[in-house]
Amino acid sequence: MHQPAPSVRKTGRRAVAVTPRAVVIGCVCVTAICLVEPYNDYEANNTWIAAHHFPIVAPFLFAFLILVVNVALESVRPSSGLSAPELITIWCMMIVTASLPTLGLAAYLIPTLLGPTYFASPENDWAQLFHHHIPSWLIPSDARAIDGFFRGLGPGQPIPWGAWIRPLGFWAAFTAALWAMMVCLSTIVRKQWVETEKFTFPLVQLPAELAQRPADGSRVAPFFNSRRMWIAFAFPVVIHTVSTLHFYYPVLPEFPLRISTWRTLATPPRSAVRPLDLNMQPSTIGLSYLMSLEVSFSLWAFYLIYKAERLLAAAMGYSQAVYGRGFVPYREMGAYVVLFAFFVWIARRHIGDIVRKARQSQSPIDDSTEPLSYRACVLGLAGSILAATVLILLAGADAFWLMLGVMAFFGVVCVVDAWLVTRGLFFIHGSFKAPDFFVAALGTARFGAANLTAIAFPKRTFFRDRRETLMPHVVNSFKLSDAGALNRRHLLVAMVIALALAVPLSFYAYLDVAYRNGAVNLGRDWIHTISPREPFNELERFLTSPTPTNWLGLLFVAVGGVVMLLLLTLRYQFIWWPLHPIGFITPGQFPMNNVWFSIFLGWLLKAVIVRQGGLKGYRAARPVFLGVVLGEACGAGVWAVIGLFTGQGYNVLYF
Repeated sequence: MHQPAPSVRKTGRRAVAVTPRAVVIGCVCVTAICLVEPYNDYEANNTWIAAHHFPIVAPFLFAFLILVVNVALESVRPSSGLSAPELITIWCMMIVTASLPTLGLAAYLIPTLLGPTYFASPENDWAQLFHHHIPSWLIPSDARAIDGFFRGLGPGQPIPWGAWIRPLGFWAAFTAALWAMMVCLSTIVRKQWVETEKFTFPLVQLPAELAQRPADGSRVAPFFNSRRMWIAFAFPVVIHTVSTLHFYYPVLPEFPLRISTWRTLATPPRSAVRPLDLNMQPSTIGLSYLMSLEVSFSLWAFYLIYKAERLLAAAMGYSQAVYGRGFVPYREMGAYVVLFAFFVWIARRHIGDIVRKARQSQSPIDDSTEPLSYRACVLGLAGSILAATVLILLAGADAFWLMLGVMAFFGVVCVVDAWLVTRGLFFIHGSFKAPDFFVAALGTARFGAANLTAIAFPKRTFFRDRRETLMPHVVNSFKLSDAGALNRRHLLVAMVIALALAVPLSFYAYLDVAYRNGAVNLGRDWIHTISPREPFNELERFLTSPTPTNWLGLLFVAVGGVVMLLLLTLRYQFIWWPLHPIGFITPGQFPMNNVWFSIFLGWLLKAVIVRQGGLKGYRAARPVFLGVVLGEACGAGVWAVIGLFTGQGYNVLYF
């Protein structure tokens, strides 16, 4: 049982324009996020304020705008506060840019561009293996720029900004092409998912509640007048306040929120299921309550089924290559392909309407309320995929159709990832990368050294760690526009302005932190020293040990596709079938190790409430769980601000 986010858009009602004031305030918030976030995450080692598709910085600043800025404006002059459409505009501008200074762009891309040079050695022989496939302008070549990034610059030494202009300019263009593809895909799926299938979009329910118009005589949304909400809000605040004080003053007690089973499961075959920790994250529990019961149940149930598979395989003597990392990516890949094909089949009439409107502008199909006209959408989708392909060819690849296939397949992955987020799964991280299917099908030898080298650069930034990709944010923003009756085309322009501002600011802020401290001194080794080597270690293996077509991998792709098809058939043929297909494509992704138990708790609490109280009980408890989500975000935000001043932060969240 679930309830969609509040919506005030009505048929025939004129859409509200985005105001200049909202865009200016949104740009101020975006600037603050971009300049502070690298320092917060890597220099102060504070709680990450953006690490997935529900970044805590957004609800924290949103609550500040509503409870402090808006109340102050209303006190000075009634009716001068930010309206619901303005607040939603600001939220959307923040949400699409919050991750760019860190894992959404800068923190992966910049070290990767330096990795093949800085980590080259006589032992790995990268210089002879693939350096000749890298255009000289694609990556920085200045020795001071490379060494200074990892080791830090000396006192008074200026940051070598000039060495970064061409490389970052090129990759910014490549990023823009991928983002354009995602915006076009988001426009295509919006009507189908929002109006036809009526997805609940759990991640937009909190901002929709916070931005509601205040009741008469009040200066804040009705949500803030709930006593139950404030009690729930205080729960995570108290927990994290106590634990943070313990961090600063170890003599004080703490509230442990993680139970580790690592030692308990140390011996084979039980070790095959590690990690299987019990993490209790209040905000994850709250967001899980907003999911449908079948989705939340399937997420944790399939995770435990996957762990049981690993245990059984280990007991039978199978290697990690079969039951572990070698099996899961290909199975997940097949499931993605079949799920995307299912989306196309379900939406075939809608897609047909889009194609007809794109071909005939006089078609009666109305696209005036869409973020883009359907003609612009179709042309933009084709053009952006082509542009990304051409750019990767300029980066050294030499197989047009192969690279075109990789970019198109990445679009398929983006659609499925966005679907996952619309169902409430805010933390995703694919176990495969878009090029992997083509590498498996062709073999590394036929894929080609030049193509393998060129595609290595975007692997981590865009294709692997998809916890902060743009498309889910855009789809959620289009849905949230209903809560303010916003003109979606104006909203899209505001988001594009935010992105255009955030990209250079993100590059600047991240480079500043790295050069002042030295990336190797920032901690988070897997970002600054492991991740920059990972794609090139893989490239080294591909080039030194070429492989033919991976028939076993393709078999697992087929298995994943068949199982997904079976799950879809059972779900749509039998109303009693309890397992949602969403669970099948998530258990091998590492985020599930962190969130599965909290999702289980959210599911359990909701199941009990619905069983005992029905729809009335669900609605009565909903402010409680939203309050928990807001409380953890605000508590983490306050302690993050304190950590910025102390220079040493406590990690409230485990992401």
